[in-house]
Amino acid sequence: MSATSRPGAAPAGQEAASGPRHPLRALAVVLLATFMNQFDVMGVNVAVPEIQRDLGAGEATAQWVLAGYALPFALLLVTGGRLGDLAGRRRVFLAGTVGFTLASALAGAAGTVPLLVLARVLQGISAAMMGPQVLTVLQLTVPPARRGPAMGLYAAVIGLASVAGPVLGGVLVQADLFGWGWRSLFLVNIPVGLLAVVGGLRHLDESRAADGRRLDLGGVALAAVALLLFLCPLTYGRELGWPWWAWAALAASAPALWLLVTHQRRRERAGGAPLIALHLFSGRVFTAGVLVTFNLAALMTGFFFVFVLFLQHGLDFGPQRAGQCLLPWALGTALSSFLAIPLARRHGRRVLIAGCLAAVAGVVLVTVTVAVAGRSLSVPALVPGLLLFGVGVGLVSTPVLNVTLSGVAHADAGSASGVFSTFRQAGAAVGVAVTGGVFYALLGDTAAASAADYENAVLVTMLLQLAVVLVTLALLFLLPRGSGSAAAEDAH
Repeated sequence: MSATSRPGAAPAGQEAASGPRHPLRALAVVLLATFMNQFDVMGVNVAVPEIQRDLGAGEATAQWVLAGYALPFALLLVTGGRLGDLAGRRRVFLAGTVGFTLASALAGAAGTVPLLVLARVLQGISAAMMGPQVLTVLQLTVPPARRGPAMGLYAAVIGLASVAGPVLGGVLVQADLFGWGWRSLFLVNIPVGLLAVVGGLRHLDESRAADGRRLDLGGVALAAVALLLFLCPLTYGRELGWPWWAWAALAASAPALWLLVTHQRRRERAGGAPLIALHLFSGRVFTAGVLVTFNLAALMTGFFFVFVLFLQHGLDFGPQRAGQCLLPWALGTALSSFLAIPLARRHGRRVLIAGCLAAVAGVVLVTVTVAVAGRSLSVPALVPGLLLFGVGVGLVSTPVLNVTLSGVAHADAGSASGVFSTFRQAGAAVGVAVTGGVFYALLGDTAAASAADYENAVLVTMLLQLAVVLVTLALLFLLPRGSGSAAAEDAH
């Protein structure tokens, strides 16, 4: 979020809305849109193998079905928040919701791979407009005395969507309602999105920031170029035999990143609002916290991508059964997320370290289970490892911002929150590209790959995931011992 406030006070520098007409209905509208977005994000993981079969999508395209959403979301998240400050949160929220609904319809109707990837990019752009407005609308709509329970409800909706996404997504794909197959996962967004738009028109009040800063479109463009120069070769290089342009693009990504950093520093010195507040990275604590968030996002998206491919292509699991396999992870993450904030307020970074150790144990247990069971792998056998993995991720990913903010000045809390959100989504895009690239390189010719090939590929990539978790564990020791609850309140 680009606009921040203390609970119980109007966000700094903004014109308050004239007063909510129906606070509970307004809350229901933004939570409905939140559920739609999170359900779509989690559900698409289960649908990727079916999309490959139906559209004849190659390895790179399968990765872009996920990264095509995460990349524009990462690049435009902060910009979407500032756009709401300037043009009005209600207006931008509605525009994002309409765009997400139309992009979902386009994805559901897509008959070619490029059109589907385009629809996913449009979904990511729309989500970047819609998402940042939710917490600000919640702050302005819900009375201060009820804001705590409302935030709890917001977290519960995200947790419910995270659980429902892979399970109901698998059911929808396998049920093949009206012959839609994987398309039903996108088409179901249409009635939900229309309901959210109608509700928003009727029950949301307009608000905007009195001192809203200009958009850093130059920063967005440079960040996009740098990330694409890095991700495209990783995604397409192996499939195309590593042509010269792939190596040239990788080499060019470094100077592109340098240009982005230079632009951001120049904008900060001029008193503008950069896409990424680079001065925050001068502190060891903040840098470590951002890297933890980046690693966890890369870990989760990469793991889901390759594990679902292994289950459906390697073991011939249907979408519904594959979704059931992911349910323990989703439940563990949702349940631990509810407990993580209060536990971290009391015990600080020890909760995060305990969570990371649980994630290490979970990854090890899943790896051993897959190696021992082989083709006889069953859903119940995966429950202990995936549940432990999910609990660990929830205990780290939810409170890491709050703990990190104890080492950040209160005035920088809002900028820090925006940087965290941007790096979380960038990590998701990089995780799919890197983990998917390693997985496909190990797999070799996918058309001739056997179940044993898929098993070997997923085992090696899970060892890579274990290395990411261990690096994350080391980074946690750079975070402050305390909870940083006071600073965290400034960020919400």
